[in-house]
Amino acid sequence: MDDAGAILKKIPLFADVLDERQIERLGSKCHFAAFRRGSMLIAEGDFGTSMFAIVEGSVSVLLADKRGTAHDVAILKSGDIVGEMSLMTGARRNANVVAEDEVLALEITKVALEELLARAPDLIDRFGTVLARRQAELDKVATEVEHANKDDLIHQIRRFFGGK
Repeated sequence: MDDAGAILKKIPLFADVLDERQIERLGSKCHFAAFRRGSMLIAEGDFGTSMFAIVEGSVSVLLADKRGTAHDVAILKSGDIVGEMSLMTGARRNANVVAEDEVLALEITKVALEELLARAPDLIDRFGTVLARRQAELDKVATEVEHANKDDLIHQIRRFFGGK
């Protein structure tokens, strides 16, 4: 298993924003977490006190539509991160994240980031820029799910009333 700093260096969110010393300092405050297949790493609606970098295994990101039906919107694997939006903004989690198989993840907590950001407040702007791009990608996926739900609903109505 790699050390935490080496893992953080491979993740663009950290590699593009932090210098070597900052990555090592952050890595020293992180810890590894193991999840069994079917375990929930993140639950929709919870407050985000940490994010995860997937080291081994894969996770599903599930978004619920307005009717409460869960849709698989992404499979994340080694090198991917999850939970960063909620952690960085204080917003509640907007999706469930479930282990597809045995997962080893590096947990990056709010406490670990607070110390780093207190020492270098300019990092907030740099993280914000990276996260804004990521939010735009997530918004696009959510819109696609919404359109798919609308098309499905229209199809059900047509079928119910004898249409195609």
